Amino acid sequence: MAKLKVIHNKPAALDMSDLFRKMLFHWPLYLLAILLAMGAGYTFIRYIPASYMSSARLYLKDEKKNGGGEEADILKSLSLLGSGKNMENEMELLHSPILLQRVISSNHFNIRYFTKQHLQSKEWYPQAPIMIKVLSDSSRTGNYTFDITPYQQHYYVTAYIGKTKQAVHFLVAPNRPFKAGKDTFALVPNKRIPLATSAPYHIRVDSAIEMSYKSVADITTALVNRDATVIMITYKDPVARRSADFLNALLEEYNDYTLSDKNKAGVKTINFLNARLDSLKDELSLLEQEEERFKVERGITDIDASSKLALEQVKEADIKLSEANLQLSVMDEVERYINNPENQAPFAPVTGTVDQTLTGMINRYEEALQAQRKLTLSLQPSSFLMENLDAQVKAARNTIRSYISGYRRNADVAQQATQEKVNSIQGQIANIPSYAREYINIKRQQSVKENLYLYLLKKKEETAVTNASNVIDNKVISPAFVPEKPVFPKRSTVYIVVVVLTLIAVSTYVYIKYFLNPRIISRKEIEQIFNLPVSAEIFQQTEGIRDFSLSSHSVLTEQVFNLRTNLRFLLADHKGPATVMITSSISGEGKTFISAHLANSLTVNNKKVVILEMDLRKPKLSTFLGLDHETGITNYIVGNKSMEEIIRVVPDTNNLFLVSSGPIPPNPIELIESPRMMALLAELKNRFDYIIIDTSPVGIVSDAKSIAQYVDCTLFAIRYNFTQKVKLIAVEENIKETIFKKKGIIFNGIVQDTFYPYYYYGKYAYNEKKRRKGNWTSIFKKTAKRIA
Repeated sequence: MAKLKVIHNKPAALDMSDLFRKMLFHWPLYLLAILLAMGAGYTFIRYIPASYMSSARLYLKDEKKNGGGEEADILKSLSLLGSGKNMENEMELLHSPILLQRVISSNHFNIRYFTKQHLQSKEWYPQAPIMIKVLSDSSRTGNYTFDITPYQQHYYVTAYIGKTKQAVHFLVAPNRPFKAGKDTFALVPNKRIPLATSAPYHIRVDSAIEMSYKSVADITTALVNRDATVIMITYKDPVARRSADFLNALLEEYNDYTLSDKNKAGVKTINFLNARLDSLKDELSLLEQEEERFKVERGITDIDASSKLALEQVKEADIKLSEANLQLSVMDEVERYINNPENQAPFAPVTGTVDQTLTGMINRYEEALQAQRKLTLSLQPSSFLMENLDAQVKAARNTIRSYISGYRRNADVAQQATQEKVNSIQGQIANIPSYAREYINIKRQQSVKENLYLYLLKKKEETAVTNASNVIDNKVISPAFVPEKPVFPKRSTVYIVVVVLTLIAVSTYVYIKYFLNPRIISRKEIEQIFNLPVSAEIFQQTEGIRDFSLSSHSVLTEQVFNLRTNLRFLLADHKGPATVMITSSISGEGKTFISAHLANSLTVNNKKVVILEMDLRKPKLSTFLGLDHETGITNYIVGNKSMEEIIRVVPDTNNLFLVSSGPIPPNPIELIESPRMMALLAELKNRFDYIIIDTSPVGIVSDAKSIAQYVDCTLFAIRYNFTQKVKLIAVEENIKETIFKKKGIIFNGIVQDTFYPYYYYGKYAYNEKKRRKGNWTSIFKKTAKRIA
């Protein structure tokens, strides 16, 4: 019995082979569920909007990748130097909402056209029967929805404006402007696509700004591998062709942005040089006119040798002084450049050259500034990466300022010495005659202007050549293609998923049905609770339950005879007439049915059997046998009826008798425990070979316990898929008591064509199955039971 307690507290291990047999038995359920799941999968694929993915590859030239020599290789091997950070900046730039907004606005990706259909709308791309033209600022237009219905030669339009979807109705003529909200539009019919007059059209104009932020989630970027500088870019869209068009437009915009960023310095330089050259040209023209006027007025065609020598000397000094001033102006430009972090163009000295040391400093400053500018498109200022770049920019700016400060100190000394030389030469010129001196000053100014003009003209040509030769370092090595199949939903994946989920769901149902069922459904479960033999297993009967013919070969007759045989084994050591009591845990488990048929089977060999209807609270046996219970046990115990008056013959039987319950008493337990009940049982033993007692459920009332002392054998009825396991615990506790002598279990009401009889009694009812062979209704019912 200690073993039974362990069984109660600890569930039995799952028998996988038993589970597999149960799953195999329910194959029609699996088949039906899979067919329904496939239908649901087809519906899902048919009506859920598809998502297509296109991809492209972009090569980025990384100059750092090939430079640095052995030291760079060592740093690279230690992961201290590499292109990863630069590549990540470029990938962030491809996710920039500012860049995406330009792509969306310039290609009108924020305007979408639909034809309303049943359950799912058809989207038109790139052309639609009716196109809409935005006549106002398209970059700021958005949050409009237009429902358009052709009406004669016009369009009936319902516009939903803004996020509140305020509806406005009006009639619009083709190609004529109309105003909706703050923007102006025009509807343009497309002659290439025929217009279906009955189908309404739906046009959605989204905000390019808002759409750019939403599109970030649909774009993915990743390096092809760790050592390469090739980026894989993918984009998802409900329309296959638009996914490729959007990606190609993004790459084109990215390349334009990169090239314009490189050309900003050259354009700025050329514009400055053009303005300066125009100014110098005017100044040179005035000086030439003044020289001509001077020569005419003075009649001078040339100057003497001493004047020429003085002119050459002062010219050379002026050039050196001009170069010194030019270098100082370059330093001023550099200082203005680094003091203005908002300057988007790279630094380009337009009035001079910069030494290599300062050039290296400026290059490092620009690299940090460019990285900072790119990351501001996608990162918050408070991020760790942005804070680190801010510190690098500040350090580079301070280094340049310190260098310029030292350069200016040295330049001031050199400029002062040159100026002293110029002053000395001018003292010599003072001794030249006044007309020659005046002419020397004119030629001096003219020479300085000519030299500066030629220098700036040379710089302009150099800048123009450099600007014209600028090419982007990026290369689209694999442009986006139009995908043939959607990435979602994938037909094969959907069907596999729904089938797998269906198998799991149905298997879970089977597991719950059999292994977590709170009701008894197998003999094995009974044996886990009781340490008793199962005397018989009886199938559920749908017809012939009141047929007491012992000559039939029905399943019920065979099973009842099996119960009779096992009962005789239980009573093997009993001599004389036997008293058998049949009870259960709760009402409805088939005690009355079993009592009647067991008693009838015991009449074989001319045995006399009597059935006592001892369920005095809810008598059912008399009605089941076609009699009434007006006269019976209650009348005998109270003394108003004799033994002969309460014993009646059961119709259509031989040697089977019935003692009904009689009127329902108010105190059944007192009557059962009275001496008259003992006398009744004793008298019946003298008259009959078997006494079958149909009593109340032992799990509800104590009637069975009260009468157990007069009983030779007790049979407990348990009904298939009806008796609850928790109720059997009370029965098992009662069975352990010694008041019950011989004990057995009857497993009753087993539903035919279900798992239990199918696997354990497959050939038991051969004749019954043969009789029903070819009956399509029966086949349908059996299949339905396997589905349930």
